Amino acid sequence: MASGHPPRLRVAGPSVGVRRLCARLTRGGIPAAPDDGTSRAEVMVVLGVEDVAPFRARAGTLVAVGKPGAPRFASGADEVVMPDEPEVLFRRLRSIIERIDLLARGERLNQRIAALESSLADAAHDVRSPLQAVIGNAELLARDTSLTPRQRDCAAAAARQALRAMQLAERILESARRRDRTAIDARPLDLGKLLESAAQHAQPQARQRAVTVVANLPARPVELRGDEELLGRLLDNLVANAVRASPRGSQVEVSGWRSSPRLVRLSVKDSGEGISATELPKLVAGLGPGRGLRITREIAERHGGELWAESGVGSGARFFVELPLAPPSARPRVLLVSDDARWLREVGRSLKSACDVRSVSLSSARLGNKPTDLVLVEAAAARGRKLETLRLEASGAQVPLVELPNEMAAARLARTLAHLA
Repeated sequence: MASGHPPRLRVAGPSVGVRRLCARLTRGGIPAAPDDGTSRAEVMVVLGVEDVAPFRARAGTLVAVGKPGAPRFASGADEVVMPDEPEVLFRRLRSIIERIDLLARGERLNQRIAALESSLADAAHDVRSPLQAVIGNAELLARDTSLTPRQRDCAAAAARQALRAMQLAERILESARRRDRTAIDARPLDLGKLLESAAQHAQPQARQRAVTVVANLPARPVELRGDEELLGRLLDNLVANAVRASPRGSQVEVSGWRSSPRLVRLSVKDSGEGISATELPKLVAGLGPGRGLRITREIAERHGGELWAESGVGSGARFFVELPLAPPSARPRVLLVSDDARWLREVGRSLKSACDVRSVSLSSARLGNKPTDLVLVEAAAARGRKLETLRLEASGAQVPLVELPNEMAAARLARTLAHLA
């Protein structure tokens, strides 16, 4: 057993039997220590005690040694081993510890994969603006008649390769959002600032094509709730399409207004050649080339809104998005905190039908950057100062933190919460 680390396995019961079993287990490669009556352990072995309920809250996995087995299971044991079967006990404990280690490695691997995917998506997002500038400048050089044909061909090739890189970045972002498609970080937004930001983002592309982008703000300030990043991407896609469709010297209008007491409407209007009546429904449905409109439609629908368009050949196109002032209620996001695997399993099972649940150990208890609506902490784990950081985070983010009792009462309360959700 490594120095300075608490024992993973503790043994409770008559002192003579406890010392003997601890020595045998340690010699067999499973470090064990006598139970001190207060500490938690990943695995707790209880000798000769029929009612093991007092040990339940301090054990990740509770193994009872004795017979009969029924009352021990009823009072909270995960495993029951007959007292005259030491080889069976050794094999069970070895299997339990290996399973715990395997689950811990899997959790660490998932965390690393999630961090890698998040970093990759962030890089793909950040590289889009530079690539747009590269594409625009390369396309201008490819049309510059003062250059030699070879120089124009090189510029055109650079534009094609930059476009391929842009498409790769978009695929990475789309894949990341598909994995997290239920997570809408709805916050209060100012409609006018959203429109101004969309017009500003389009300026580099618009200047290269000699197109003016104008933001028509609502007459009065309008506040809505939504995911700022997703709604920004929705407008970016529509404005970029409009700029590409507009002839040189023309104007693209980005507008927004309160269309009813409960709805806001966004529109992007271009001065291009327009879209035929047969093609327009396909594009709006996301069946046309490119992913921009499909992504735009998906973002609108995730906010409880819809997308449609008006156009005709020779008269430009105008795309509309109508959104509720607040998106439909999402599933509550609940964080469970405990070192007790059984407690996490029982409470999580009760909540998962109606809530998005994630679980962390006491040492990893942080809100971080993940949206959270409620924190549920096992009451036994809430003692002491280990949760002080989480309590401060929750208080600052105005996220309720509730201490729940033992796993049976907690599961009943969790089922009630799930029903209400």
